[in-house]
Amino acid sequence: MNAKQTPQISSTKHGLKTATKPLKRGTRSETNKFEAEAKKIVEILGLERTPIAGKFSNKPEIGDTSRKLAICAALDVVKRENAVLTLSKENIACFGGKHFLGLEILPLDKLTPAVTQEKHKVYESRDVALASMRKQPQPVKRGNYLTIGPLEKFDTKPDLIFLFVNPAQADRMLGLISFKGAEPFMYYPASSICSTITYVLGRNQPQINLIASFDRSGVKWSPEEMILALPFRHFEQALKDTSKSGYTSFAN
Repeated sequence: MNAKQTPQISSTKHGLKTATKPLKRGTRSETNKFEAEAKKIVEILGLERTPIAGKFSNKPEIGDTSRKLAICAALDVVKRENAVLTLSKENIACFGGKHFLGLEILPLDKLTPAVTQEKHKVYESRDVALASMRKQPQPVKRGNYLTIGPLEKFDTKPDLIFLFVNPAQADRMLGLISFKGAEPFMYYPASSICSTITYVLGRNQPQINLIASFDRSGVKWSPEEMILALPFRHFEQALKDTSKSGYTSFAN
């Protein structure tokens, strides 16, 4: 990977007035807890970036709503700027993102042109695309908004966590998650980042996303990076087990 950067886990300003405010109306003790959890997992795994949290809600959170972005681009903004963004069907730039987040669910045949046309020709034909997409978890409405930002800027419990990891870090985190029992999970080839959110919350399981080439090229992420997404309760349980699991002690 590129030269290691200092993980961005401070609450300094990054050009977004809303990014420095806590989310919703939780308690300072919760914020302190999430700050400690973010710092702990960064240190254990040797992450270059703090965990990114995501939370669905029916009312807009305190996050920047001014940018019109695809989900992958929104994660990139959070990753680079340490910003907090609130996404809705009004400011998500891609209809696939709106669909997979459950903000504006579409019939699957409305999605097939996006993955069968020349620019993003993922599947051979409409029928192949439909057959493949029907095998994946389908989105449900979880709220009108999704707020994403650094975990330490939340003061209420998020729904899921995104970790930007290399293969060794992914292995160690999945090892920590498995301390009280391992469960298999399925990898869906050619899956977008937004569809990973559907999988994680629909199956209540972690999911590795290798970051599809179409997503990766738009944001210039390192070819060595992947995303490990997981339900927040799995993240917290893994942290509780760090004092006992052998996966904690490996050198970064």
